[in-house]
Amino acid sequence: MGLGVYALGRLPGAEADELSAHLLGCPPCRAELAELRSVAELLRRTIAQRPASGPGHTRIVPARKGAGRGMRTGAFGTRFSGGACAYGSRGSGRSR
Repeated sequence: MGLGVYALGRLPGAEADELSAHLLGCPPCRAELAELRSVAELLRRTIAQRPASGPGHTRIVPARKGAGRGMRTGAFGTRFSGGACAYGSRGSGRSR
């Protein structure tokens, strides 16, 4: 686990306490945590502003499927986006 999970408030108690103690003496980790928290807040606001699905939504989505090269589809696009999500949830992978 790491700073990403901590930034989201999802790190279990003992691990969160240990990381909190580490952060007191580690300015680089505090800076990275601040960046992660700002990204997490941006995601929360984006999700909160997402329009509700409705009849108009079902008309738009089929029209966009296969709309051209701009859309990332297929196995590579799926694997890439999954990898990006996995990276984001684990943090940068640097040791703390």
